[in-house]
Amino acid sequence: MTDETHDGAMSTGNIFYDEAADWFARMRGPDADLHRAAFEAWLERGALHRAAYNRVAEIFTDSCRFVGAEPKTPARTSRLAASVRRSVGAVLVAIVVALSVAMSFHLYNRPAEGIKEAEPQGQLHHSYASAVGEIRRVSLPDGSRVLLDTDSLVSLVYTGKERRLRLVRGRARFEVAHEARPFRVAAGDGTITAHGTIFDVRLAPTGKASVILLRGAIDVSTRHGTDAQRQWLRPGQSTSYQAGFAEDRPVSVVPSSSWTQAKGDFHDISLDDLVAEANRYTQIPIVIDDPQIGALRVSGVMSLRDSDKLSTRIAALFRLRRTLEPDRIRLSR
Repeated sequence: MTDETHDGAMSTGNIFYDEAADWFARMRGPDADLHRAAFEAWLERGALHRAAYNRVAEIFTDSCRFVGAEPKTPARTSRLAASVRRSVGAVLVAIVVALSVAMSFHLYNRPAEGIKEAEPQGQLHHSYASAVGEIRRVSLPDGSRVLLDTDSLVSLVYTGKERRLRLVRGRARFEVAHEARPFRVAAGDGTITAHGTIFDVRLAPTGKASVILLRGAIDVSTRHGTDAQRQWLRPGQSTSYQAGFAEDRPVSVVPSSSWTQAKGDFHDISLDDLVAEANRYTQIPIVIDDPQIGALRVSGVMSLRDSDKLSTRIAALFRLRRTLEPDRIRLSR
């Protein structure tokens, strides 16, 4: 593709992806906060806009093309936008339009812009996504709020009788507004039901779901084979499930809000696990090839958003060699 945009960057050939690439770069630039309101308004324009932005983030992450660790300046933002477009263009080629429509349907469970779909009166469909490294707060139509962790996606369907949501991937904190309709969050093969409360839900790539209750009361239901199972949680309790509950009853935990600042509060975990968690937040992954290094144990509160600083800290702690490569940071003996 040889089309050029107004700023000289290569076009993907699809207006949704071009705009998404520009926003993806702009929200990582020095004036991200100034553009926040306009960015939110752009996302609210339709499912295709949200699907395109989410796909751009995924493609850019997979391609590992980025502008190096240089100061955030308008020039850097422009170069990042061009890099994003090149990454997206290389993947999309001739199928970008069909992919946009298909993705908006499958990810968001709603029709593309301009396509009518018969819906029950009073039913509301919507979805919210966060990019890699982004912690995003959104307000729902009923006054509830959702805080999305990095690379997370939540869809919702509101009717006159219930509020139904699904955590498609990632992690989210739900602050539920009090009202008569039950508030249900599906994640994996289970459902959390609440009325007015605050709770965290995380869905691992394996399909395992973890729930922590911070305030109020919730019940969690899932299935093991043909048997329905249910647990009731009190504040400070947690449960997890995948093909049934991991424990017979909820366990007591110390709820942490560190992830809401892209930090991790770790106690005696392996470096492999720490790196896997940190890589969820960054475009520049940390790589450990040596199993003995990966098995080292670490504790502490650590910022996860900056892999450069985190890898420097780990290297100093364990006297490791830190090697900067074009698309990753490698830790070795």
